[in-house]
Amino acid sequence: MGRNTAKSSSSLVDLPIDELIAYGRELGLKVNADAARGELLRRIRQRQDLLVELDRDALLDIVVWARVPVRQSSTKEDLARHIATIDHVAYEELSERGLRAFALLRDLQAAPGAARATLERRLRRQEGLWAKYRRHRRRAVGSLIDKVLEAPTQGGAYQFLPEEDGGPSLRESIQQAGVVGGIAQKLRGAADEYVHQKLDEIESRIDRKLDEIDARLAEWRDREIRNRLRIVKITLIAAIVVAFVSLGYDFLKTRSRPIVENAVPRVDAE
Repeated sequence: MGRNTAKSSSSLVDLPIDELIAYGRELGLKVNADAARGELLRRIRQRQDLLVELDRDALLDIVVWARVPVRQSSTKEDLARHIATIDHVAYEELSERGLRAFALLRDLQAAPGAARATLERRLRRQEGLWAKYRRHRRRAVGSLIDKVLEAPTQGGAYQFLPEEDGGPSLRESIQQAGVVGGIAQKLRGAADEYVHQKLDEIESRIDRKLDEIDARLAEWRDREIRNRLRIVKITLIAAIVVAFVSLGYDFLKTRSRPIVENAVPRVDAE
């Protein structure tokens, strides 16, 4: 795993619980929101150890098979993040090493001598009904769009994303700007890259915090609406009960008046 993307054990310990959950899910782990911190750390470290053991070419086989746009120089952790979003099931087109790596990243048992049919059956069995429905729906929508446009897309050869330009080497920088100037340019470039990386991390943390705040506000709003509806319901029921009691009282009053009048003896005037 790359030094810039992989999180060390010390940095994992310092992360808040919500960021640990998000980081684990990015690596393809199925993590519950109420999971204990120790369990999260254990599973994330196991996944990091697994990425160290996996062959990088096997991970590249997976992204090429699923046609996920990545750079060929992407780190194992970056590849694992992309692989976590794959829901492709045409496993017969995937290589043997890629299929085994894909099964391991899906938390399935995949011994080196495991049969290919067994791995494919386990992967298909792991897919839920809702995931199958979404996949078939997307396939149907894609076919419909192809028919409407009358230009069905042909899958060409897979091509990796272009690599980022690393700029001139230190030797070329020294040749152009001298020793001090060349070294200063390389240090400035490294500092800019570090700052950009930290800014990206801060931005991602802010985005996660904002999403969490939005979720909590939505929960509070829904709770307030439920409470107000409950109050309105209780008020309406109380009003109906009072109305029925009033009607009953009026009814009894009108029925009891003739009885009282008949029961009182009349006194003839002398």
